[in-house]
Order: sequence, then C-alpha cells, then structure tokens
Amino acid sequence: MESELRVHPGRIQDSIRRLRAWQGEWAERLEHARRVSIALIETVRAVPGQGFQAKATTHHQHLGLVAERVERLARTLEQALERLERAFQEAAQPLREPFPSVAAGVLPTAAVAASFEEAYAFIRRWEGGYVNDPDDRGGPTNLGITQATYDRYRQDHGLPIQDVRQITPEEAEAIYRQYYWEASGAARLPRPLGIVHMDTAVNMGGKRAMEFLTEAQRRHPNDPHAAVEAYLDLRLNRYLELAQDPSQRKFLNGWLNRLRDLAGVATESPEFQRAFEQRVIARLEGDPAFAEHLSYVRRHWGWENQEGR
Repeated sequence: MESELRVHPGRIQDSIRRLRAWQGEWAERLEHARRVSIALIETVRAVPGQGFQAKATTHHQHLGLVAERVERLARTLEQALERLERAFQEAAQPLREPFPSVAAGVLPTAAVAASFEEAYAFIRRWEGGYVNDPDDRGGPTNLGITQATYDRYRQDHGLPIQDVRQITPEEAEAIYRQYYWEASGAARLPRPLGIVHMDTAVNMGGKRAMEFLTEAQRRHPNDPHAAVEAYLDLRLNRYLELAQDPSQRKFLNGWLNRLRDLAGVATESPEFQRAFEQRVIARLEGDPAFAEHLSYVRRHWGWENQEGR
C-alpha cells in the first residue's frame, strides 16, 4: 500500500518539462508549415488561371482549419499542464509544512520547517568529485553519490546504467532530493533536525539515520534543539566505533570536521558548536588510540592552548 501511495515529484516534474517541450515543438512546426504554405499560396496566386486560384483558396482555408485545431490542442495541453502542476503542488504541500515527527514523539508544530536548499548547500560543501578509495566501504563515489545509488536512480528512470563518473549535477540534485531528503523523512522535520537528519542519511545511510532520529526523539520528544544534540552525539559515537578499525581510522579527522561544521550550520549557533567541540575533545581524551586525532582537533579547532578545559 505504501509503495502505491508514494509521490515521485522528480518524475512528475520531468513529465511536465517533456510535455512543455513537446508543446513548443508543435508550435514551431506549425509556424514553419504556415510560412511554407503562405509562400506556396502566393506563388500559385501569381500564376494566371482560375483553376490555380481556386486551389490556392482551398489550400488557404485548409491551412486555417489546421491552425485552429493545433491552437486548440495547444490550449488543451496548457490547461492539462496547469491542472497537473496544481495536483502535484497539492500532493507535495504536506512535505513542505511543519509535520509531526516521523519517528517517536511529537515535535512542536510552530517549529520552522527545514529547507532542502539549505540542507543540500551543506551537502555540497562536503561532497566533492570522483573518489574510489579501496578502504571506503561505499565504493566508487562522485558528488557524494555511490555507484550503487546511481545505478538505482538510472534504473528507476528507465535509463541505462553508466559509470558514476558520468553523473551530472542535475542528476545528483535529483537523487539527493528524492532518495535522501524525501525518503529519509527529513522533509517533514523542523530545522535544525531536518538538516542533520538528511546529512546523516547521506553520510551513513537511511537506515542508520532513522535509528539515530528515533533514539534522539525518544530522549527529547518535544525539544528539537536537544534532539539535535543527542543526534550528533549518536553520530559521534558511531564514528568513534568505526575508527576502532585501523583501515577506517584515516577517515576520522574528516568525519569529525564535517560533524563540527554540521553542528554550527544546522543550529546557526557558535555557542552550540563550541560546546559540541568540547564534547568531541572529551571523548577523544578518553581513548589513547585517538591521541593523534585529539592533537589534530585541538590544533585545527582552536583548542591548542586549552588542554584539560
């Protein structure tokens, strides 16, 4: 039942664009036919003889009838597009409004809804070009999109599978909107929780992100700000858990930098970010295996002369 009710706004918008392009092509062809026909009629009229004149008049009348029918078709198409867009906007409206929690608990309805554009801007800051690190469990990645996810997107849209190195920025944005913003439920969360949740779905997968969201909201069902703090802590714990594997430890500095940046951007609070930095440092201090990373964090986050605080 759920799959039958799923809304695919990207596909609907693609269909609308194709229909509009088709309408424009018809208008162009009609104009070309009109110009050719008028030239033909004028040529025929210039030739003496009533037979030619009669045929020219008939041809001109036929052209007018065709033009009228095509114009009606164009108007009908435009009206159909308008109705389709209205229906799509009505279906998508609940996704843009503040919404009850998609996990446990109920968030305040007065909270400001998160914005895809804002969340996606953060993603672009951290997801670069093509990467194929043998130690990266995600495999080949481009613009933050793995080969497996790109294959799924191409198959869903009836397109042949191709190397993720060929992904376009437009495809990447469509994937982030459909598979991470909407599918994860981030679109129905208030900010800053929606931004944190989408980035986690991108970085750790939708299943892991939903686990974190559920737990964070269980702890703080009516306080999005406190839920964000708990969410970030859960993600930090996961990074430190992954970094126990020596093959994954080389990614830890990048993970921590991204998480610190997310804490500041999502909450728009330097104080929140600074408090989060303190929690990260405290966690690193508790494990000798992370001594090198602790030194890096202190040096690059401005805590070099504040050990023990």
